[in-house]
Amino acid sequence: MRHPRILPLTLSLALSVSLLSSCGGGESTSATPPQDSPPAVSETLAPSPSTAPEGSAVPSEGPAPSGAQSSPSPTPEQETSPSAAPTATPAAQPTSRPTTAPAPTSTPVPTPSAAPTPAPTPTPASAESVLESVWNDIAQNELPMLTDLNDSTLQAVYGISAADLEAYLCKMPAMNTQATEFFLAKVKPDKMDAVKAAVEQRQADLVQQWSQYRPEQLELVENYQLVTNGDYILFAIGECAQDAVDAFNTYTK
Repeated sequence: MRHPRILPLTLSLALSVSLLSSCGGGESTSATPPQDSPPAVSETLAPSPSTAPEGSAVPSEGPAPSGAQSSPSPTPEQETSPSAAPTATPAAQPTSRPTTAPAPTSTPVPTPSAAPTPAPTPTPASAESVLESVWNDIAQNELPMLTDLNDSTLQAVYGISAADLEAYLCKMPAMNTQATEFFLAKVKPDKMDAVKAAVEQRQADLVQQWSQYRPEQLELVENYQLVTNGDYILFAIGECAQDAVDAFNTYTK
């Protein structure tokens, strides 16, 4: 069974709540906290409402009245960072190309002209090759059959020692009906006079021999050729004696 005083108290409390709701427009009241308790800190770090006089109700922050637009609260970034107009990216300045300084021109050094190379001194041909060349030219003519003299027959016919000659070539007719004859030689130093005297003696003997018969051959002997060029000597009897001299001069001068 309920206590007889509870019902009046309940009705009184309900009436008080109803009055508060109609006066505050739905706003809740907050009592001033006791002096010894620390003030409550708002979670939004907003300044605490001023303390109302004791016994008066402080309207709490409630929903904004209808018809009033609520402005969005700025974010911390918007509060701390002022809105700046977009800055235009500065145009890149044209880079000027460095002027290349012309390289210093060096004074050309004249190239020394090469000293002229002296012409090589031709190697003198051997005595044998010179005599062979002379004879090859002589042999181009029409000649009777001839034979070569060796050292012993040269000494017997001409009276010339092969020891006084560096090289020689002596051609005599193979038949005793011809007077054509050739003697070519390179004489050793200081032997030219002796060799030349022996050749002249050979020519005198031939005149004596051919004066006895065949006057046409005697004529060839009398028209002989004896020529010297330095150490070379030529004795020629025959119809081509002058051609022999020309060939001799070509290779020995």
